[in-house]
Amino acid sequence: MTSGPARTTSPNAAVPTAADLVERLDARGVLIFALNDQDLTVVDIWPEHPAAETLTLPIGFGVTGMVARTGDPVMLRADSPRNELHRRLMGLDSSTQTVARLCVPLRGLSNNIVGVLTAHRSPHYPFDESDLATAETVAPVLGLGLHAEQLWRAVNHHSTERDRLIRQAVSAQEAERRRIAFDLHDGVTTALASMAFHLSSADLTVSALAARDDSDDPARKQNFERARAELVNARELADLAYNQTRAAISGLHSLVLDDLGLVAAIESLVQNVAGESGPSIEVHVDPAAGVEDIPDHAAAALYRIAQEALANAIKHAEAERIVLSLRRVGDSIVLGCSDDGKGFDPAERRAARAGDAGGAQHFGMSSIAERCAIIEASLRVESGPDRGTIVLVELPI
Repeated sequence: MTSGPARTTSPNAAVPTAADLVERLDARGVLIFALNDQDLTVVDIWPEHPAAETLTLPIGFGVTGMVARTGDPVMLRADSPRNELHRRLMGLDSSTQTVARLCVPLRGLSNNIVGVLTAHRSPHYPFDESDLATAETVAPVLGLGLHAEQLWRAVNHHSTERDRLIRQAVSAQEAERRRIAFDLHDGVTTALASMAFHLSSADLTVSALAARDDSDDPARKQNFERARAELVNARELADLAYNQTRAAISGLHSLVLDDLGLVAAIESLVQNVAGESGPSIEVHVDPAAGVEDIPDHAAAALYRIAQEALANAIKHAEAERIVLSLRRVGDSIVLGCSDDGKGFDPAERRAARAGDAGGAQHFGMSSIAERCAIIEASLRVESGPDRGTIVLVELPI
């Protein structure tokens, strides 16, 4: 048996390590291979070797590969693998040296092969049936451990891929909003501003013509007044369309969010929606919130949630006082929006939403819930008739 320091493991550890198996099998060394697609790679080895992770054995080639393909254990009195790195991992200095080997398949939950356990020692001390029985005793535990590791890696990969797709989707949404906002700004608002200018010019022209008109015909004077009134009405409509388009542009995309971050964007949002006759809106931001470490796509989602929550409180709840807050709680960012509006019964609202085939209800809360689900944030809504509404969104960082 190879001497030297061994890795220590807990006596209660469920899955034995290669170092444990060296001792149990009285082996010179142990390698544990995991099956990945059509190749075997080393996931544990004793004695340790810096190049172990680079060894790849195709299924069906060599003793280890054949065991992975057939599922039958193999004991060899003398063997020398053809792979140079494999020989080095087993301590063979030349192609003429041999070792006794024991190779046992490792099976997962569905009895499918997920890896191979191999042990080696001096050819003068070959493995026997008792060694095979010992290896087959621990093989199910090793197989389940490898299967669990594979499942964990798959889940982690899918989670990482999901996060990447979410970032791309939110970024694409924001990019499209930005494009539409710029198109509106450069196209519609410019046209509306030009229209208002021309209507004002037309009003001045009609006024000048009316002032120079020497006719005493009452119908003629009435026509001038009617024309001026229509021009004034058209100018007011143009101004209204211009202001509504500007508001739509601000709702579609926040340049402040891009340039100055989430806190400044929320403060700018409040300034834009709070009017002289509107409700009182307070913003409370914890200085220690540390929002700079929020990913861009999550910050954009939180901004949209704050935007929707404010719109709900103003348009639907008819609140007189709204408090918007952003704070750090442990490893999470918590966005809160509370109001003193008329509130609602959450259970009744869910039932009405589920039974509304015509889509007549407001989708504000549904939009908030969907955005929370996208960024894996938790949502809590507390409300009641005439008791106001509290919306809390908790985003783990």
